[in-house]
Amino acid sequence: MAKRVKKGIERRSECPISSTLELVGDKWSLLIIRDMMILGKNKYNDFLASDEGIATNILNDRLNMLTDMGIIGYTGTAKRKQYFLTEMGKDLKPIIEAYGRFGMKYFKGSREYVLKQMKQHGK
Repeated sequence: MAKRVKKGIERRSECPISSTLELVGDKWSLLIIRDMMILGKNKYNDFLASDEGIATNILNDRLNMLTDMGIIGYTGTAKRKQYFLTEMGKDLKPIIEAYGRFGMKYFKGSREYVLKQMKQHGK
C-alpha cells in the first residue's frame, strides 16, 4: 500500500518522477535533506550556516513544508527545535547519493569539497 504525505501534494500527473519532484524538487529542500542526512545537521542555525547561504524566509518555508509533507519531523520547543528525517525522508537517501555521485563525476573540485565537508563535520 502506498504511503501518503500528511497534507498531500498537488500533482501535475500520476508520473512517479513528477510526483517526487513536486515533493522535493527545489534545490533548498534537497540541500536541507542533504545537510541532515550526510552532515548530521538538525538545528535551524546549522542549516543557516551551510555554504549555499539560504535566506531565513526560505529556510522557514522549506522546514515547514518538509514537516507538513512528512519528510522531516522535530522535537523540542518552538524556539529549540531539533529536526530529524522521517522514514519517508530516509528513503530519499539513494536520490541524494546519486546527485552526489553525478556532481563528483562532472564538476571539478566537487570530490575535494565533499571530503572537506565530511572532515569538518566529523564524518
